[in-house]
Amino acid sequence: MCCVVLYPRYPQKETMMYSAKDYDQALLTPESVFDSPMDIVKTDSLTPEQKMTVLKRWEANAKDLEVASSESMTGGVPSRLVEIGTAIVALMDAEPVDENALVQVQSSSTPTLTSS
Repeated sequence: MCCVVLYPRYPQKETMMYSAKDYDQALLTPESVFDSPMDIVKTDSLTPEQKMTVLKRWEANAKDLEVASSESMTGGVPSRLVEIGTAIVALMDAEPVDENALVQVQSSSTPTLTSS
C-alpha cells in the first residue's frame, strides 16, 4: 500500500515514513529530519498533534535564528518563518489539532509535555 497525499496546490508526491526516533530528533531540530516544513504536513507517520509540535519547534528555532542573525551571530542562513507559517496554516486546514495534546515548545529549550 502506497502512502500518497494529494494537495491541490502541490504536486502529487509519495510521503516518507518516519520512526519514533525521527520524531524525537525532530522535536529538537526538525530541519535535520525534514527537508521542508510541508514535508511534516504531508507525512502519514505523525499525528496532527505531533506535526504541529514539530512545526512549532521549527518556528521557535527559526525565531531564535532571526534574533541571532539580527545580532550578527549567524552565517546568514535565510529565514524559513514564512514557509513554516504556511505549513502551520495548511495543517490546520487539513486536519483537526487537539491543542491540549501538544508538546509545549519554548524558544531555546527542550520541549516538555503540557499538562491538561
